[in-house]
Amino acid sequence: MENLGRSVPLEDTPERAAARKQDHIEICARQDVESDGMRASSFYLAPEALPEFSAADVDTNRTFLGRKFSLPFLITGMTGGVSEGQRINEVLALAAERWNIPMGLGSQKIMIKNDSYRRMFDVRKVAPSVFLIGNIGAVSFNYGISEDDIVRMVDVLRLDACAVHLNALQEAIQPEGERDFSGLLHHIEKLVRRLPVPVVVKEVGSGMTAETCRRIFETGVAAVDVGGSGGTSWSAIEGRRGDALTARLGELFRNWGISTEQSVAECSEVLRAFGDVPARQLIATGGIRDGARAALMLALGADMCGVGLPFFRAVVRPPQGVSAEESLDEEIKFFARSLETAMFCAGARRIPELGRRLRRRAFA
Repeated sequence: MENLGRSVPLEDTPERAAARKQDHIEICARQDVESDGMRASSFYLAPEALPEFSAADVDTNRTFLGRKFSLPFLITGMTGGVSEGQRINEVLALAAERWNIPMGLGSQKIMIKNDSYRRMFDVRKVAPSVFLIGNIGAVSFNYGISEDDIVRMVDVLRLDACAVHLNALQEAIQPEGERDFSGLLHHIEKLVRRLPVPVVVKEVGSGMTAETCRRIFETGVAAVDVGGSGGTSWSAIEGRRGDALTARLGELFRNWGISTEQSVAECSEVLRAFGDVPARQLIATGGIRDGARAALMLALGADMCGVGLPFFRAVVRPPQGVSAEESLDEEIKFFARSLETAMFCAGARRIPELGRRLRRRAFA
């Protein structure tokens, strides 16, 4: 009887990878792909009826990976490797440059395996000053990708940082999934020593426990993205790309993991234990759908909040008569304004002041 560990996935050729990326775009554009991680929150921000400052005084600036940004929002890595992905990334990059926020690219394994795909990730030609974060799956180290490959990728695309993603659940469900996750911490540690730019390690929807976060930070990475449950479910997405068994598995594990809120609460304790030397930072991604939710994650200890699906859909599904660029600007404006409103109404003039407004709910 075949089991998960012994089953043989499809060979992940560049051609299959490109087809998969196109599937991802089409599924995420219109289908229900979110997990149910947005359960009743254990925390809230205490309202301040008498802020004693003007709403115009609210300061949303944030320093992340050595650069000052206007907002604590990071456009998470979503796509690339196909023509439509290239167009989406260019629109995202232009917006990131305009708004002075960082942007991540989708996995660049396809580009490493076949250099002809490089142009589909090269957004510098349209946004030369954008803070750009590359992306590779940690499991790729066990399937032919080397540290040298990533060093070249960083150099060719002129990346400002490099994210290494952890996606065990996605690989377990994906028809082409690469499922040997052995020895990856050692590879991450070697990559940190090799790369001339900061390394970020990110989950993609299952969340991260304090113990895992601690082990990752001990490798010397600059930041951890908790990637909690509550946002895009890659289990659900991959489940729709396979046979009947794959579909059942995808739905079964749609809500697998721990919430972004719980992950940030646990991992911020780890950060406090490490102290500030060297500086380490925390990203909250997973179900961040507005600035009010982001404010709560920042109060819990996140340095930045990653946003994916809302920005993606603003680009691929703009309202009738509105360009993709205008649609995305309106969405970012909503995130910015809702964050400013939450800060003002909580009496926090600056982001670090949000922490003192954090309260734990008393559940009956």
